[in-house]
Amino acid sequence: MNIFRYPEKIPCDKRLHALMGMVVIAVGSVFTLSITILLVVLFIVAYGIEFSQKIFKWGTYDNMDAVAVMLGGLITMLPLIVRGL
Repeated sequence: MNIFRYPEKIPCDKRLHALMGMVVIAVGSVFTLSITILLVVLFIVAYGIEFSQKIFKWGTYDNMDAVAVMLGGLITMLPLIVRGL
C-alpha cells in the first residue's frame, strides 16, 4: 500500500475543514504568537460555524467538521508549540 494515497481516503469535506483551520491559525499568528489565544480563536471558529449551522439550518451540523478544523489548526501550530517548549 502506498502511504501517499492515504489523504485520498479522507473525505473532501473534512480536508477543506482542515484547510480552514490552517488558514485561521496562519492569519491569527500574524497578529499574535500566544498559543493560548490562538487555541481559543480556533475553538471559537470551529464550533461557532457548526453551532450556527445548527441554529440557522443552513448546513448540516457535524462535530467531526469542528474536529477537522481543530486538527488542521493544531498541525499548523506545531512549530509554535515546539518552539515554546
